[in-house]
Amino acid sequence: MLSSRARIRQGICFFLFLVLLFAGAALAADKPVTWKPITQALLRVNDQPVKNWNVYQENKKGDPLLLEMGNRFLLIQVHERKIFELAPAKIEHKGAELLWDPAALPPEPLASADWLIKDVGFAYRIGARLVAENRVLDLQLPHPMDLRYL
Repeated sequence: MLSSRARIRQGICFFLFLVLLFAGAALAADKPVTWKPITQALLRVNDQPVKNWNVYQENKKGDPLLLEMGNRFLLIQVHERKIFELAPAKIEHKGAELLWDPAALPPEPLASADWLIKDVGFAYRIGARLVAENRVLDLQLPHPMDLRYL
């Protein structure tokens, strides 16, 4: 059995571990997130191609997405079916990547409707209509290549 001093030391160590764990999580939450570009994606707005645009992903799962059209940035939360307009001043370009702090998320999403989330063979198709502007976004993202069977 452990002596009372050993139990106290063990309790203090466990408490310090928890404090450091929560402090690290709180500090990490204030850091900007790196968004990597998705290559070979297609975008159409109102069935017309967009000239100056790019789409970024935070992680390999593809949700959420950050859509850049000219000087406009839209955060698309696919599973929640929400679109947020982000202030361009809060987004930093770092080479081909973007940095954005999730703490700067607007409180209310843009009004959207007619969502389409579909696997169309070689791509995922994500579509939505921005109600206030009556614009239809149609985004196609390529599937990651499966090299397991080569």
